[in-house]
Amino acid sequence: MRSPHLQTLWPVLFKRRRPPGLRFERLELEDGDFLDLCWLEPSTRVGASIQTVLVLHGLEGNIDSHYARSIMHTLQAAGYRAVFMHFRGCSGEINRLPRAYHSGETGDLARVVEHIKTVTTAWPYAVIGYS
Repeated sequence: MRSPHLQTLWPVLFKRRRPPGLRFERLELEDGDFLDLCWLEPSTRVGASIQTVLVLHGLEGNIDSHYARSIMHTLQAAGYRAVFMHFRGCSGEINRLPRAYHSGETGDLARVVEHIKTVTTAWPYAVIGYS
């Protein structure tokens, strides 16, 4: 598509559906709050080990944002395990603590990376962030 306007409107008007096989997980945090993660396994398994890519949404985004659905589909088709991290208060459910997220606070991100390492026995291969 040559038109930058059409490039902007296309994903909003023609949203992809949630990928089939999306698995939701609630990660309990040490401070008593939680983070919601969405896991998506690759559609084809290539080799013995599957690399994991962590996806971070933009301001007030979530798994239903057009860019989130698109990148999750793309990663799945490319043979990656995709993990979508909802920042506090962005998964559609109000968090337990009166604490909002901000991009400068990296403690929650570090906790999710550690969790991925524990579950998959490997560090995330890459992190993709949207702004």
